[in-house]
Amino acid sequence: MIKNNNNILNFLVILSLPILIIISPNWLKLNGVTPCWPVIFLLPFSIINKPWNSLITAFLLGIFVDSFTFSDVSYIPSLLILSILFSTYGLFNKKVELFFNIGLMAVFGTAFVGFSIWIQKIILYSVLRNNWFHSWSIYILTSEVIITGLVAPFVSSWLLIAYRKNYNKNF
Repeated sequence: MIKNNNNILNFLVILSLPILIIISPNWLKLNGVTPCWPVIFLLPFSIINKPWNSLITAFLLGIFVDSFTFSDVSYIPSLLILSILFSTYGLFNKKVELFFNIGLMAVFGTAFVGFSIWIQKIILYSVLRNNWFHSWSIYILTSEVIITGLVAPFVSSWLLIAYRKNYNKNF
């Protein structure tokens, strides 16, 4: 039964990710920009698990999120680096349940993902090296960081508590 509860939780998290990406409610948007859902879902899983498990999860999550975007840039490199950072932080610091800590880690993770996508676009499309592109990118990045910082403490802390509850029952 305990294993079944863990599978149900993982299934609901996997099912909710595309729903939140595709049907993002208007009250969860800031200036038309949604939160960075991959970081919100990767953060609690990486804190709980070891680096190898979180690397595999980040890779699969990156492939899954990249399937929703129509661009040459990828979420995979930034999510892989974030999974290593979050899992090593979780290994050394077991008291991560603080509301502010989770939000701050999500803000830094979202900023890292945003800068990674921004740099990839600059490298791939050398035509985009003008002021309009950079002002637009700063606007989107700032909005995404702010809304993720507001949403992540609620969603990620709930997922972290649920993962810890199921993780402690299994081991």
